[in-house]
Amino acid sequence: MLLPEKLKRIKEVVYKILDIDISSESVVIEEAKEANELPNEYLERFTLYPLQNKETLKGRENSLLSLERAFENWKILKTPVLVVTQPGEGATSLLHASTYIYPSAKILETNEAIDSYQNLVSLLQKYLQVEGEFKTLNDLKKEVNANCENEVIIIEDIERLFIRKINGFNLLEDFLLFLHGTKKNIFWVLSINKYSFYYLNRVKYFSSNFSYIINLNPIDNDLLREEITSRNAGYTTIFLKPGDISKKVEKKLKGISKEERQQLLEELFYKKLYNFSKGNISKAILYAKRSAYKVKEKVVYIKPYTSQAIEDLNLSDLFTLEAIFQHRALTIQELNIVLRNTNRTSRLTIEKLLEKDLIQIVENSKKTTTEYKINLMFLETLKDKLRSSLNRNIK
Repeated sequence: MLLPEKLKRIKEVVYKILDIDISSESVVIEEAKEANELPNEYLERFTLYPLQNKETLKGRENSLLSLERAFENWKILKTPVLVVTQPGEGATSLLHASTYIYPSAKILETNEAIDSYQNLVSLLQKYLQVEGEFKTLNDLKKEVNANCENEVIIIEDIERLFIRKINGFNLLEDFLLFLHGTKKNIFWVLSINKYSFYYLNRVKYFSSNFSYIINLNPIDNDLLREEITSRNAGYTTIFLKPGDISKKVEKKLKGISKEERQQLLEELFYKKLYNFSKGNISKAILYAKRSAYKVKEKVVYIKPYTSQAIEDLNLSDLFTLEAIFQHRALTIQELNIVLRNTNRTSRLTIEKLLEKDLIQIVENSKKTTTEYKINLMFLETLKDKLRSSLNRNIK
């Protein structure tokens, strides 16, 4: 990492370059329109990964307090907890960090859909460390209530227990019966995607199973800024004019010094980042990553990302996107079941949405077939599309 004095000297040199006569080619850096390829060493700083402990988790103090209270309440009332979250808000980090409250907690990460009753029984038996052979959840419930006490089980993405088809909710409902039948012995903490929660409430009154529900709040802007600043540590940051700059700001930039110009462009960048991310930490990190225009030695040039317009989405596209929203992620085969599509129809729609960058392939999936998820960069835009085109009342 470069020393502060050297970084300062680099910054001064760059400022001089940016402040030379407008006819010089060097000044075009502020008018840059096309991004250059960025080095992997820099890009790796913006990798999304869940945090593992309380000390590194920022902005979730209230949520951790809510989980502490929920655990204390469970000791008396025996009530399970549901955490409702948007993709990218850090629910995985929160749940992992919360284990200081209950160190012996077992975290069940449903990276794939649990597609059979016996698969669910085996999975629960494994995490509860109950020996024997059990054909039904009711048999397993009896064993748990007889031999387990004060267990804590955390299950992420509980929406993976259903698939939107006839009888596709049976597995989820059977699990909820098991949850209610064992909640005196097990403190259950579940998480669910906000769109799935909206959908399941509409069709199954899902929230009635939980008297304690925690909705994750947006991260404060100051913490978002701190997160982005820390990822740029060791680099001098030069802020470039955005492509959609207003005439008022353009005029103001011409009448101020190079230092004042950088301060104004920096504030403009973070204002756009806050408006885009809306307190979603992952969206903020991805926005900053896409805003990096060029890295040269230890100087990074930042040009605010401008999201592209979404056009030419037909009803088939919208229903496909909604299905992925509802299930968090789907394979082609699962999409065929949900929408009653032919394999060709689903593949054509998926390829179109991939080309538009509206969906992405799920990385590190344990499934042998490829899963697809919503691209976080278009999360709010796509929800707006579903509201306006399909009349969905999702927040």
